[in-house]
Amino acid sequence: MTSGDGILHYRDIIAIFQLVLFTPSLLAAYYFRRTHRLGWFCLGVFSLLRLIGAGCKLGTVTTDSHGLWAGVFVCESLGVLLLIFVLWEMMARINKTIPLLHKHIFTVPQLLTTIDIALSIAGFITVSHKSSNQLLPTPWSRASIALLALIFLYTCTISAYLYLHRRKLPHEELRLAQCAAACCPVLLVRVLYSVIFVATGDLVWNAVKGDPTAYLLMTMVPEVVVVGVCTFVIWGVRPLEAGGGKGGGQGSQDGEGEVNRV
Repeated sequence: MTSGDGILHYRDIIAIFQLVLFTPSLLAAYYFRRTHRLGWFCLGVFSLLRLIGAGCKLGTVTTDSHGLWAGVFVCESLGVLLLIFVLWEMMARINKTIPLLHKHIFTVPQLLTTIDIALSIAGFITVSHKSSNQLLPTPWSRASIALLALIFLYTCTISAYLYLHRRKLPHEELRLAQCAAACCPVLLVRVLYSVIFVATGDLVWNAVKGDPTAYLLMTMVPEVVVVGVCTFVIWGVRPLEAGGGKGGGQGSQDGEGEVNRV
């Protein structure tokens, strides 16, 4: 892939579509924040990361800058956990309305995420000191993706449990349970993309300079679908009031569930 030649390549066109598609979700996240709905932080930060990453990628069309490529690398390396935590916010909201699970169930992803963040930081430090092959996976990145896969499998398990008990849920919580269950198979494709890369070390599966079609089908499309579905569902779900009831948002708390934002 050539960069800095002033020509729009396949991957650059994908970046343009990212700018178009993730701008509305960023605005929606701002609306969710103003109306005290769940998911505003994770959806907002995720959308911002994808917009910054796409902007940096388009910047490489005319400028082959190490800083721009670093921006692409950092933004593409982050974000999947944010989408997973949108699902956890939904499930926490369900459990707050109709307690089906012990509250400690929702502390596990927080603990695993803290460990994953530490592994990611160690991986970034390791990569920054490498003089060559900076895009290839490191032991730190492999451990981080393995932990990500574990968090995702745990998320799918809890989501499936709540969905199996959907007959007990009120209408709005049922929609959240259905959304979480529907998003898990789509996120599986996105997680597999990262797992394949760290398992094989094949740059075809690298999000920065890998095969654009693989990136489009296994990263961009799943992310757009999950963000779109979650945004649509959250838009139609009223926020909880401080006491746990549903209201118009004025008496609501920003965090609707037991899961802290990451």
